[in-house]
Amino acid sequence: MNRNFIVAISVSIICLGLFCNVDAQNKKNNANKSKKIEKVTKRFKTKEEKYAAALMYYQKGAYLASAQLLEEIYPLYMSVPEGDTILFLFADSYMKNNDFLMAAFHFNDYIRRYPQSNRVELAAFLAAKCYYLNSPAYNLDQSDSKTAIEGLQSFISAYPSSRYVEESNAMIDTLRNKLAHKDFSIAKMYYNTENYKAAQICFQNLLKDYPSSDYTEEALYYMVKNSYAYAQNSIESKKAERYQAVLDDAAKLKVFNADSKYMAEVEKLTSDAKKKRDKILNNN
Repeated sequence: MNRNFIVAISVSIICLGLFCNVDAQNKKNNANKSKKIEKVTKRFKTKEEKYAAALMYYQKGAYLASAQLLEEIYPLYMSVPEGDTILFLFADSYMKNNDFLMAAFHFNDYIRRYPQSNRVELAAFLAAKCYYLNSPAYNLDQSDSKTAIEGLQSFISAYPSSRYVEESNAMIDTLRNKLAHKDFSIAKMYYNTENYKAAQICFQNLLKDYPSSDYTEEALYYMVKNSYAYAQNSIESKKAERYQAVLDDAAKLKVFNADSKYMAEVEKLTSDAKKKRDKILNNN
């Protein structure tokens, strides 16, 4: 058996074991932490004591303890004015403890239960922001990123004069850039593996969906290179139109940024593509 393969398998097994140990330790630590919090919060007997303690823990930044007490007393306050504050702080405690999906759920629950509250605007913004904060690295599943964009856009539509609109737009731009990064990496992967047709479609879709992302200029450059390679590897009857695509794609890059650092290389490719296109057309 290949020595490198054996080493790779051994390393994978070791890493898996380390991951399992770390995961088990984290679960144990969380369980111990929950027990300690439960022991502390059991000191408070009446709902009034628990409410006061929850507020005290919240202000001290002990959000797990605060959330535990708030969850316990919320049913007792649901039909009175304090219920509004308790549920909002409960959701916010989850958010401040970085449990963003649970926070988003409870902020949305808050909006449903207290639609007339003066905190509804803030709750709607924070619910969308939670999905933004939960958005993973670009190369992972982007469902939360898309949910966040939808939520932030809905928020802006509902509250166009809100003081949170500027921040919402900034988060949308960041998320769209992340989605563009993912699509760019996929298109480039197709190019690097010489699947030129798939790469062409991906680059075209990327530029259509995200025409002004951080990856637009580089995507236009790779689209020229991809079109050139695609033409080179095409059957004779398709070469002329595909060399023409090289010229068309180069023109798009020039319009986007005539001073692009890629222009020197692109001009060499377009010059060669034009010669080959003209030679094919003149021979027909």
